[in-house]
Amino acid sequence: MSYFVNDAVGLIIAFLNVATFVALIYCFLQTVGDDRSRLLGILDKGLSPILAPLRRFLPRRGFDISPVILAVLLQAAAALIKRRW
Repeated sequence: MSYFVNDAVGLIIAFLNVATFVALIYCFLQTVGDDRSRLLGILDKGLSPILAPLRRFLPRRGFDISPVILAVLLQAAAALIKRRW
């Protein structure tokens, strides 16, 4: 496994990995962070449009699992791309 981006597929995989990390950080901050957190506000503005379709289908009970679902979907897409190329 290489940690360097050598081609377009590697760039896509790197983007999906970074997006997964951002989604998990957002989930963590949303759970334990302060609602007035500047970083949480920035991540919320960026991720809310992406998470909105997931939130419509998932029940909201105390803990928002939509960022976790997004992270799983992003990693599934990355695995599928890795397998195809």
